[in-house]
Amino acid sequence: MFNHNKSYIITIILCIIMAFASAPVFADNGDGTGDGDGYGNGKNRDIPLTLESASVSDGARDVALNETFQLDFNKNICNITVLANNKLCFHLTDADGNAAAIKLIFPDNQVQKDYKRQVFIRPAENLKPETEYRIAVDSTVMAKNGTVIDNAHTISFTTGTDFTDKENSILKELGDYVVTYETASGENANSVPVNKDGLDDVSEASGSDIASIARIATVILIALIIIFTVIFIAIRRRKQ
Repeated sequence: MFNHNKSYIITIILCIIMAFASAPVFADNGDGTGDGDGYGNGKNRDIPLTLESASVSDGARDVALNETFQLDFNKNICNITVLANNKLCFHLTDADGNAAAIKLIFPDNQVQKDYKRQVFIRPAENLKPETEYRIAVDSTVMAKNGTVIDNAHTISFTTGTDFTDKENSILKELGDYVVTYETASGENANSVPVNKDGLDDVSEASGSDIASIARIATVILIALIIIFTVIFIAIRRRKQ
């Protein structure tokens, strides 16, 4: 009898361990830095969102008229929970502040998890030759975990007269797994997105709300495992 009881106890312990191990599956809510615990509590959670690099440097000259610009951040800015905000935060203007029409491309974070910190700006039409332009990044850009960018950024460059046939390597790898928005020029620079990709169904729950739901789901799972295990033990004992 002792051996049976011991085996039941071991079974309960193993079930509880398995339940806790599965907790991150119910709470994929890291901040995009790779240092999270599955609940949005990454060790870099309080570090502000930062623009780490750009494919064109400030003051660059002879930029191709059909150039695609890549911006790299330190956190996830492609998650569906922040796309509605972030699609309004990137602009391309000439030296006089006139908006140029662009295609704003975000990797699909749900499919391409390795690319969640990049955004691409592609002119909708070829840029004018030997003209100064500015890429503007608003101070309202937000990461998946709710942190905002450290400050607004402006990158100025001047076009040349040539075109490029070089394709961005990341966009080539992403293929169709992207979310694309297109803006108009002038006053209508922030037009509705070309491809909403389910944005109308985005929940407005914050990262902390999602984490709370995940914890509740985990507790319920553990409770159910314990209840069924106790019932199983009771039935076995009654049969004996």
